[in-house]
Amino acid sequence: PSPAAPADPGAVGEGRVPQPGQVGFRGDPAGLTVVDGPGSAPPGTRWDGGVLYVDGGDVTLDGLFVKGGVEYDGDGTLTIRDSVIEGNKNMHSPVIGDSGHVDIRDSTIRWKGEGLGGSWGNGAVHGDARFTVIRCDISGTPDGIQTGSHGSLFEQNWIHDLAMFGTYPNETHNDGIQSYGGRDVVIRYNRIDLVDKGGKAYNGHQNAALFFMPDPDWPLVNPQIVGNYLAGGGFTLRLGAPTTNAVVTGNRFGPTTGGWGELLVEGAQISRWADNVDVNGKQLAKP
Repeated sequence: PSPAAPADPGAVGEGRVPQPGQVGFRGDPAGLTVVDGPGSAPPGTRWDGGVLYVDGGDVTLDGLFVKGGVEYDGDGTLTIRDSVIEGNKNMHSPVIGDSGHVDIRDSTIRWKGEGLGGSWGNGAVHGDARFTVIRCDISGTPDGIQTGSHGSLFEQNWIHDLAMFGTYPNETHNDGIQSYGGRDVVIRYNRIDLVDKGGKAYNGHQNAALFFMPDPDWPLVNPQIVGNYLAGGGFTLRLGAPTTNAVVTGNRFGPTTGGWGELLVEGAQISRWADNVDVNGKQLAKP
């Protein structure tokens, strides 16, 4: 690289939090196949009004640059590998999983920067499908991931540069990962950084790096929050009821300047709490 270019951070190791730029699609975008209309829709999909719809069983999208949203409403697995999904004004989230299993790895999921309007709670990945999201670069929407599914896994993702707009009381309430219920959700070794480009850990827009507020009729059961780097938000980790048997271990918290602190636990039952430390390396007591 030229002297002004940042060094390639290399591949992220197993069981480690990624550094910025270490995950997502990391190849040459010129080598991707562009999908931007009916004529470029891959087999098993259809393009309609700026959205790539997948309605059937198992479908794989590999090495694509989708210039629009992707929505899965099938009964199998939608597999996305080594691709860029660039949402736009035609759908409120770049990736929506309505059903089945959505498995995304080594891909970049972002918003093009237009059309969000007053929809200040949109996530880049959204829905009640079972999600597996690994080593993805997620940015550009008010929330990173929004899910209420059973058995989802979010591992080694970098969630950053979320959209911040509006003014109180209708400003964005940014969450890195937002869960509204489900069983056996695993969130491990992610880098979730809500700190804005001015370096502020909390600026009024942010809610939480991890926000768990399950519905009373859809409790959060057996969540695992392990080994993440979490920064930003009024409270960096907010864990509400009904939540049972939560495991919270090995997490590192960034600065809380301007916010209220690292933790807000409201009636959630934590079965294991260990080795969670603040920005100064101080152990955080179990709430």
